[in-house]
Amino acid sequence: MIPISKLSCVISLLALSAGMNRAVLADIGVGAKPISGAEMLLDGSRETLDQKWIYWQGPGFKSSMPIKWKIVDDPVDGGTAIMTDDPAAAGGKFGAADIVTKKQYRDFRLHVEFNVMNRRGNSGVYLQNRHEIQIMDGDTTSHGMGAVINEGESPYYAYNGLGSWNAYDIVFRAARFQDGKRVEKARVTMYFNGQKANTNFDINQVWGGANSGIDGANDGGRGITDAPGGLKLQCEGHDVRYRNTWIKELELESPETNFSEPLSIESLIPKSETILRPFNGNDLTGWDGDSSRWSAVKGMIRGANDDRVASSTYLFTQKKYRDFRMLLEVKQTLSPKHSTMHSAVAALGEQFTDAGENKFGFRGPLLMFCHDWGIWDAHRRNRVVPVGPGSEVEKKGEWNQIEIVVVGDRIHMAANGRELFDFTDKSEMLQACSLGLQLHSNDQPQEYHFRNLLLSENPVTDLLTVRKK
Repeated sequence: MIPISKLSCVISLLALSAGMNRAVLADIGVGAKPISGAEMLLDGSRETLDQKWIYWQGPGFKSSMPIKWKIVDDPVDGGTAIMTDDPAAAGGKFGAADIVTKKQYRDFRLHVEFNVMNRRGNSGVYLQNRHEIQIMDGDTTSHGMGAVINEGESPYYAYNGLGSWNAYDIVFRAARFQDGKRVEKARVTMYFNGQKANTNFDINQVWGGANSGIDGANDGGRGITDAPGGLKLQCEGHDVRYRNTWIKELELESPETNFSEPLSIESLIPKSETILRPFNGNDLTGWDGDSSRWSAVKGMIRGANDDRVASSTYLFTQKKYRDFRMLLEVKQTLSPKHSTMHSAVAALGEQFTDAGENKFGFRGPLLMFCHDWGIWDAHRRNRVVPVGPGSEVEKKGEWNQIEIVVVGDRIHMAANGRELFDFTDKSEMLQACSLGLQLHSNDQPQEYHFRNLLLSENPVTDLLTVRKK
């Protein structure tokens, strides 16, 4: 173990090269700290931008040094970020003002954070200045957000939405050559906001012609050469911002890029707490619920209905909890046909058979989110905690970060980095029980997705996601 910071934890970067397991310190997702031996490429400062980046002077280049990209405010967390705003690229001029690292790379571990500020905002992350991982708001096609462009599906479901920070975590292995001919394709594994989007994905070519990067003009982008390349970020006249971008060079002997690292939020959980992952990302092992309403899809839990839900139904953990910390992200599908009814985490009460046939009913505290907030004591006292500031911080139709801490009779909840309430209830009203995700009674269709679930036992009382002033 190599302690690089109090926010780091030890993981294994699995099978990165033949005969070698690398024990490194890292995590994934927004806010992830650089792993041991990594180099910071963008920290929001002009100094780092000028020190480590230049323009890529390809055939479409129209700008001039020094770099015209702007240093602007981080609209979410304070500090500064780098904005892809160069007059030469105004109107979407492709290749006119892209920037690339002065250093060139072959195999590497990469972390990039970006924020798309306006609808249809467009940029891109080019691995080796060849292979683009697309950034494109509103595009769910193979040319869209998070896709290995024109070769893989867009993992748009993992996108945090406009005005929010997003993170790509990547292990990339360059193409391999013998006698000047490519014998192994470039390969990538990528997480998008903590969800695995690609595993050992083979990349075939460079798309978009000569302006796309090195080798784009060779045989329609199929003429990959055995040369390293820099990390390139694209400017197409849109307000896309970057921060916390770092890279570590690797030597991957075998064609293996798969890796597994903890979420960045997990690094904040005190060591005194026992961390559990209640959802394995593949199926609903460890949970009980109505299989016609609940499913596992693309690394998420989905709760949905098209027909009438006579009484609220829940997906319950098989394990019971009394004092716990729960972290999750939730997104409600909003459309003309979908109801805006809230969901909730059910806790500290009891499962019971509701409305005759619903054996997955619940009696007790509902910690509500999306379109209604606070605590509703179902089938007992009704509302016990008012709405509070939940509606002010809610990202409607986008991913919302929820944190719940229960210690003794105290119930503490936050959403998107803001405390919603700190409520002490009566001891006789609270008991250990399974935790439930709610799909509310309704005559209209509903759809909720849940991801990045973490539970810990014996928690301290502090909310980890609330930003300190």
